[in-house]
Amino acid sequence: MTVKILVTETGQQIVSEVKQVEQKETKEVIAYWLVNPRVINYVADDNEQVNVNFGAYCLVSNESEFSLKADHVVAILEPRPEVIERYNLVIERFSEAQEEEETTEVTDEPGTDNTEDGTDSDSPE
Repeated sequence: MTVKILVTETGQQIVSEVKQVEQKETKEVIAYWLVNPRVINYVADDNEQVNVNFGAYCLVSNESEFSLKADHVVAILEPRPEVIERYNLVIERFSEAQEEEETTEVTDEPGTDNTEDGTDSDSPE
């Protein structure tokens, strides 16, 4: 898969690893398979400089792969090398944070007894 920028019919710009999904018989592109998609956000600062940020595609889902109908894509662009580099860094950091979160065990849950004698060591006597 290669990193591309997709512009949707709503004007949304998405940077993602992209693969074409084709209809078997006709080889017509019917969708694009996106892996680790990020929405491109532009923010102007006080000095009229424009900063580029990558945000999650859908904040209420943990899905990192899905298809986007080809009918909704109006342009596919080649990103600049520095955009690919920054995208890869963002994805790497996100993956590391997710792995760390998955391996961290919660051992001190509220309402549980964590001492051998049944007393709460943080409670005043």
